[in-house]
Amino acid sequence: MRFLSLLLLLICTNASGEIELLIVGGQNQPIKFMALPFEYQGDGLNPAVTVENHIVQALSSTGLFTMPLRYEKPQNEANMLAWQFAGIRYVLQGEIRELEETIHLKLTINDTLLLKPTLSTVILNPKELELSSQLFADQVYRSMFYTTFTNDEDKQYLHNEDPTFTRYLNQLVVLFKGAWKSQLNRGTCSVEIQQMPGGVPFKSQLQEDCFNDSQLAKEIQEALDTVSTLPYEKYQQVFDKYLKLQFISTD
Repeated sequence: MRFLSLLLLLICTNASGEIELLIVGGQNQPIKFMALPFEYQGDGLNPAVTVENHIVQALSSTGLFTMPLRYEKPQNEANMLAWQFAGIRYVLQGEIRELEETIHLKLTINDTLLLKPTLSTVILNPKELELSSQLFADQVYRSMFYTTFTNDEDKQYLHNEDPTFTRYLNQLVVLFKGAWKSQLNRGTCSVEIQQMPGGVPFKSQLQEDCFNDSQLAKEIQEALDTVSTLPYEKYQQVFDKYLKLQFISTD
């Protein structure tokens, strides 16, 4: 089990180097997650619903993640393979303890695909519950974004994170994912892109794995052709003219 301690204040540094993004699923294939009801121990007003709602809202805000209204719940909630078969990538479980006017939250993020749970702990201020839970929920989103849509596992811990760089990567994933009309059940396609300052792509090259299926190569090329401008405004300090993407069809 890996442990993740999310602090409400982060040390930020500029990020640089080649960007490697995983475009998991097309425009109609958000990553599914399930937030199970949080457990609460304490004598005050139960804050679980407030915290749960902020996490769900943060994850659902960009359309990259979604919590389905209808799903087949496994008989054994601890069986992550059963959740995976139900189409759920992440299962979130929370434990809240209220002690001496502080709220201690332990959040377990179960990745049913990798079967590697991450444990996140944070202390919330009950007098500023809305703000502190929103900040924590935003960090949960960024952690899950890095785990899902990049190949850098260390980034999920948000060590020395540059928020501007994170937003830049997020905008790129949203853009390419929204342009991809995925019709295939399975497949991967790696793409290298060069762009000019201003965010105008002038060269894209499909790699060898794209041509294992001609239909996949066609889909990815069509997606690339629809993207005329990449994010640039407000992201000049983290701009990288070389992008490396891997399109992954999962359904």
